[in-house]
Amino acid sequence: LFASVDGISKVGSYTGNGSSSGPTITTGFQPRFILIKSVAAEAWWVLDTLRGLGTSTDKLIALNSSSAQSAQTLNVTTSSTGFTIIRDWAPINQNNTTMLYYAHA
Repeated sequence: LFASVDGISKVGSYTGNGSSSGPTITTGFQPRFILIKSVAAEAWWVLDTLRGLGTSTDKLIALNSSSAQSAQTLNVTTSSTGFTIIRDWAPINQNNTTMLYYAHA
């Protein structure tokens, strides 16, 4: 269903550190869409540039919820080569927990 394509999309995982200076994930491009899922049975979280991804006011959508966009702010920064988690929120950065992600340019 999801596959990495150089310069377009990246599928992978990272380990959360529970810190507001969270992990940096290298994708090889600046993501405009990120899907994150903790292996610890959390929701599927979607961030995208239409909702403010990379602006420190990024809102999110939980794919397993019928609710509208969440007022929760995830604080994920983007760069020309990937993204960094800058919040200690457990669903995307729980200490020593594997997070799966799909990022798209």
